[in-house]
Amino acid sequence: MSLKTKHIGAYRDLLVLFTRYGRKDFKLNLKPEEMLFAEEAEGPPEPDVKQRAEAFAKSLKDMGPTYVKFGQLLSTRPDIVPQEYIVALESLQDNLEPFSFADVERTVEEELGAKISKIFETFESTPVAAASLGQAHRAVLRDGREVIVKVQRPDVREQVRKDLDVFKEIADTLETHTDLGRRLNLVGSIDQARMAMLAELNYLQEARNTEILRKNLEEFPQLYIPVVLHDLSSQRVLTTELVKGKKVSKLTPLALIENDYAELAGVITRAYLKQICVDGFWHSDPHPGNVFVREMDGKAEIVLLDFGMVARISHEFQDEVIKLLLAISSNRGAEVADACVRMSQLEENFDAIRFVREISVIVAAVHDVGANDINVGQLIFNVISIANNNGVRAPSELTMLAKTMLHLDAITKRLDPDYDPQKVIRDYAEQLMTQKLAQKFSPRNFYPALLDLNQLALDFPHRAREIIDLTAGGRLTFGIKLTQAEEFLGGIHKVANRITVGVVIAAIVIASALMMDIQPLLAGIGYVVSGIIGLYLVISTLMHDRRDQEKAKLKGR
Repeated sequence: MSLKTKHIGAYRDLLVLFTRYGRKDFKLNLKPEEMLFAEEAEGPPEPDVKQRAEAFAKSLKDMGPTYVKFGQLLSTRPDIVPQEYIVALESLQDNLEPFSFADVERTVEEELGAKISKIFETFESTPVAAASLGQAHRAVLRDGREVIVKVQRPDVREQVRKDLDVFKEIADTLETHTDLGRRLNLVGSIDQARMAMLAELNYLQEARNTEILRKNLEEFPQLYIPVVLHDLSSQRVLTTELVKGKKVSKLTPLALIENDYAELAGVITRAYLKQICVDGFWHSDPHPGNVFVREMDGKAEIVLLDFGMVARISHEFQDEVIKLLLAISSNRGAEVADACVRMSQLEENFDAIRFVREISVIVAAVHDVGANDINVGQLIFNVISIANNNGVRAPSELTMLAKTMLHLDAITKRLDPDYDPQKVIRDYAEQLMTQKLAQKFSPRNFYPALLDLNQLALDFPHRAREIIDLTAGGRLTFGIKLTQAEEFLGGIHKVANRITVGVVIAAIVIASALMMDIQPLLAGIGYVVSGIIGLYLVISTLMHDRRDQEKAKLKGR
């Protein structure tokens, strides 16, 4: 894909934006040992970096909803973006200019097919929050239930699609022609952002996400997800029950002193580990503004909101994530590197020794600091940066994981300043593995194998008859090119003998099991005999294989 002349204005605006603000501030080439302590490594920031960061955020806000969303994503990349920019970009989460109530009213009535006054007893004209893609209003239904109605911005879909096309063209060009573009995996990042944003623009999908997560997290009674009112929701309008509480980001020091939220920090961590490592489907935007704390029946609860942005990974990817998190928590840098390699695409310039060494440096550095300074999300972003610098193209799903863990770190540290996420990961690992094993050995996972076995049983008589007919007619041939026929036939003979002995052992075991209730003594003798024969078979197999290996070495000399 090449740059298009019709988008020349957008290209110019982006070039000016990053040249003016981000070019001298963004961190793109830190050494591994500097990543965890970037501020000390680079020295004090320039006096005007805060002003540049605020101007950068304001420019993104002026350029439209897609650029605001892009700024929000940048605010979760501490491996690239300085802290001053992160603070400025975080203001883009829910502090944007609202659109008019006339547009709200028109959208709600078009989508729900009735007048607002017919559906709601009251509907507040001033939004409680305005974000990049929509805004939320409080309302009361005719039956007295209090709800939140999220309404999409007018014409935002068309604008987002157009802007994403521009981003994709620029990413393709930079990745094709620059080393930096390839190292940052710009195309993969933009593709991931495209899928996430287009999904966020479909509120029916968000409603489905909410229901899935409510079901998946039922085992956590201290975690609550609001109920969706499906009959009052559509692609551009989403109605949910109103949940009253305090945003985690707004908790005061006094509230933290009066209430012990340390247990909630562990609850939300375990809930996200379960989503990521067992379900493979998780809420990937748990920033502190989307997480509430409320009191119910004298007990504190965590409330999760806004499920437009979710992530999905395969069972194989889940296994690698578990290995990655456990290796990080146990200071095993080589295993972190191995897990990253298994889930990534390797390029020609990949240097395995250097990669393992650099990963081990930053993993070990985490264990040299106190619990207050540990940030798992930051560490995974640093792993991604090292991977990109060493010819390892990390998948975009790993970036989503890092983003989620970064938000999770901010929430748990807010709930409990002394929180140690690595201890919770290690302590929860046993339960996590039990859930994974139960999932893997679920009967439904064996259905494909049973179908294959059934097909094999059905085909076997026909195939056996064909082989017998060919053999009887002298027409059976093997398409094998033999260089050492005698050794090949000897190997076939040994395999046949081992199979025969194995069948005999199986027959004895089955016969013993059938006789257990009738002749227990004879059945016991059968088990002993089969055990002795089986042990002999294993020992003789190992001895013969070892002897054959020694012969092969002698011939090779």
